Amino acid sequence: MPNPNPLLRGDRLIAYDQVTLEHLKSAVEHALASTEEAVLEQIIERQQQLPTWDDLVLAVDQLEARLQGAVYSVMPLHTRGPDWADLVLELLGKVDSWFKQKDRSLRLYRLYQRLAESEIGRALSADKQLTMQKRLREFRLAGVLLDESARQRLGELDTTIARLQREFGDNLDRSVSDRKIHVQDQQRLRGLPARNLAELAAHAHAAGLQGWLVPCEEQPCKAVLKYAQDRLLREQVYRAFHTRGSHDDPTLDNGPLLQALAEVRQERAELLGFPDAVALSLEEKNLGSWSEVQGFLQDLQARVTPGMLGRWRTLLEQAKEQGLDQLKPWDVAYLQHSLQGRLTALDEEQVRAFFPYDKVIAALVELTRELFGIALVPVTSVQAWHPEVLTFELVEHHAIIGHLYVDGVAREGKEPGSVYTSYSFNRRVDAEGVYHGPVAMVFSDVPEGVDGAPPLLDHLALRKLFHEFGHALQHLLLRTHNHLLSDTRRLGRVGNEVCSKLFERWVWSAEFLASISADYRTGGRLPVSTLQPVLKRLQRDALGEVAMGVVLSLLDLDLHRNVKDGRALQVRVEDSYRQVFGRPLADFERPAQAFEHLVGGYDASYFSYLWSDAHAVDLFTRFEQVGLRDGATGHALREKFIAHGASRTLADSVADFLDRPLNLDAYLRWNRLEAAPE
Repeated sequence: MPNPNPLLRGDRLIAYDQVTLEHLKSAVEHALASTEEAVLEQIIERQQQLPTWDDLVLAVDQLEARLQGAVYSVMPLHTRGPDWADLVLELLGKVDSWFKQKDRSLRLYRLYQRLAESEIGRALSADKQLTMQKRLREFRLAGVLLDESARQRLGELDTTIARLQREFGDNLDRSVSDRKIHVQDQQRLRGLPARNLAELAAHAHAAGLQGWLVPCEEQPCKAVLKYAQDRLLREQVYRAFHTRGSHDDPTLDNGPLLQALAEVRQERAELLGFPDAVALSLEEKNLGSWSEVQGFLQDLQARVTPGMLGRWRTLLEQAKEQGLDQLKPWDVAYLQHSLQGRLTALDEEQVRAFFPYDKVIAALVELTRELFGIALVPVTSVQAWHPEVLTFELVEHHAIIGHLYVDGVAREGKEPGSVYTSYSFNRRVDAEGVYHGPVAMVFSDVPEGVDGAPPLLDHLALRKLFHEFGHALQHLLLRTHNHLLSDTRRLGRVGNEVCSKLFERWVWSAEFLASISADYRTGGRLPVSTLQPVLKRLQRDALGEVAMGVVLSLLDLDLHRNVKDGRALQVRVEDSYRQVFGRPLADFERPAQAFEHLVGGYDASYFSYLWSDAHAVDLFTRFEQVGLRDGATGHALREKFIAHGASRTLADSVADFLDRPLNLDAYLRWNRLEAAPE
């Protein structure tokens, strides 16, 4: 008889609309019971005489897969209310603790070691031997070989890091909530497109206010800074957004928390035998050598800075033309938009009308079929956690190989800026030979439709959705056979970002965008010739993103490599900014206090976004040569680059797909940075 609890039926596709709070409580209790030390101890005890692949490695694999599935399957339910969120967080915390304890079990480590060194282990296939070597490496990086007191200290440091990260998030959320800007005079919003006005009015209505409300969030703040003619409003919004996470009260300011985090991470790295947190991060996240990272960033910074100085001089001239006595930070986006408006007849707001959400999803479904021969078939038999969430089964050669959820549109109750991909289940074959397909969940923040229009995507929203779709397809199209090798996160930060960055390249093609465009009112398409100047303008803006990426990368590495040198956090921020932009940061700006990536797993590795982008642009050159919808090239991408998962290095997969090693020329050319620095 099937379990009445939808979360405990063992189905890959959960009937989320049937899940009650009691079901969640029962599932959490069940999952937590599975995390008890006794469950793992049973495996260890049974394997003492003769550890084997099936009864040791695959048994632990299955336990990990079950716990990972339990956590990530219920994560979307945390938006239903405080009680739901508390239970989900309880489960997440307990399971995370179990994984840490498992990785520090000396008895379990010794079993893997015995198996790897035994005649049975040496006779195993190459991928199985690689799996054990990776496991042993993860054990050592987790501190399994430390003495008891050192392991205890490591646990204390992990607890401290988790607490500081929670406090950072709480402070940031509080400051964002406190910095909402209420506008009651519509004249102050002159210049904003009707869509943005409607969105701000909806925010005000939701807060029980008349007029318009500007949340201290990226999309609405950027819209005001880009379009609003009222300079005082732009200043107010700029100051609010660029001081998020900061506070006069040190206990509510994220600056001291970041400093404390860096110091704890330094102690943790030293305890594990590394000179600093950067060295540990490079090893844990498979990021290459320090000399490679340093050389890449130094060369990129030297190429970017002249362009930033030239752009600043152009803006100074434009400011004078508009009668501004001084160029302030809140004038930059507005003046850039005004200048770009002279260069093209079509505004990005007008382009948005040609990319309704349903048509973009259909285009992604079709691109997946063309490139990989995979059908994304809509599932209507069960409902996801919200009626607007799309559910697909991946069908290849008439067989279902995995499932995909797409939660792409912002809505009330969904966290602002929810743009990420989570992996409920990894692809694996268990000890009985039963295939378990992967499941991925894509989240994005496409604005809701207003005034009767459907949700519409501007270029940034297109990039975000394609980026997350790339993450999902990388996870879903693997051909590996166990839980560990099918975990794309084990490719390291760069390897885990390359496919997502690669899929962004399609939306930089005027030809591709023209082919998927469809005016939501008429169905008409945009001509390639109309899109080209728009993309050229946006490409110019993208160089500014690269520059800011270099700033944050330098700050991240400086903080985590030189935390003992006595320099204050803000001094590091200002040094990094001046190094790249060639001018000082505004004295009130506190970008580090809102640098969420430093508490979200990208500490000492933020540069991986830039490095992965360089890989993606080079990989894309093969599609540019033969066609962006070429099935043979898509097949090669899957078989030579994606399919191997964590079973080989990123460099080997790149070389296999391109028939040569990585080359940065295409990346530098696309960013107009070909000229070598003097």
